[in-house]
Amino acid sequence: MAYPHHHRHHATQRWHARAADRRARAAARRWRHTGSEPRWAQSDLPARRLLSRIFGALFVLGAAGFALLAWKAGPTSHPDRLVFIALAALCAASTVVAITDLYVIRRRAAEQRRWRR
Repeated sequence: MAYPHHHRHHATQRWHARAADRRARAAARRWRHTGSEPRWAQSDLPARRLLSRIFGALFVLGAAGFALLAWKAGPTSHPDRLVFIALAALCAASTVVAITDLYVIRRRAAEQRRWRR
């Protein structure tokens, strides 16, 4: 009979736990030395924030440019004017999406900082 306080597979479970602990410690050592973070620790937030800033600026410029083109297109070229207005509206909507993404990213980064503390 096994010990009264231990399950039949207690020794096996402890051996598995020790093996998992060894693997985790080895991974932590590799991470500490090489600086390559494990997949779960990598954050895509800084890259997304940079892309949102770049694309946000491009979308603002595009909206302004297409609005100017639509304004400059005389009453003779109605189809062109409609195309320019549609493109300006698309750029404006994309700007709103980029700014919203920036706001969401800032909130998520603050949340991650709170969790890390």
